[in-house]
Amino acid sequence: MKQKTLLFIIALFLFAACEKDKSASQNSDFFPPVNFDINVNLVLPDAAPLQVQGGYIYRDGQAVGYKGIIIYNNFDEFLAFDRACPYKVDSACSRIYMASNNTNYQCGNGNNRCCKSEFFLSTGTVSKGPAERPLRQYFVTRSGDYLRVTSFPQ
Repeated sequence: MKQKTLLFIIALFLFAACEKDKSASQNSDFFPPVNFDINVNLVLPDAAPLQVQGGYIYRDGQAVGYKGIIIYNNFDEFLAFDRACPYKVDSACSRIYMASNNTNYQCGNGNNRCCKSEFFLSTGTVSKGPAERPLRQYFVTRSGDYLRVTSFPQ
């Protein structure tokens, strides 16, 4: 009888754990990965800001990240992050921009600051909530005057 009771309790805990995992996977700030592979020519005028430390550009479009990407020159190490804010990602204003003082990324732009989350430039981790997850980072390699930005390791 004790074994049946013990098995029932274990089964109950396992069931509860599965239900918790299920709800976590349906969290409102989750967004699916988007596969892409783009090249950025650093010599072209639209990429000129990347030629200096602290420079950045946006790349938007259906085949570039979930809501586009931001590419940032961090001491000649190029970083790329998705422009989708991980907090309520499906909200219309939930988009990442460079802060006006170029010190961090922020959710929203100008007076439309959306959730007001902020993220560190070099890591994409949260510096101010309510977002709890970091920005999704992508892979960047440099070959001469070209950057290759992909959603998968190269």
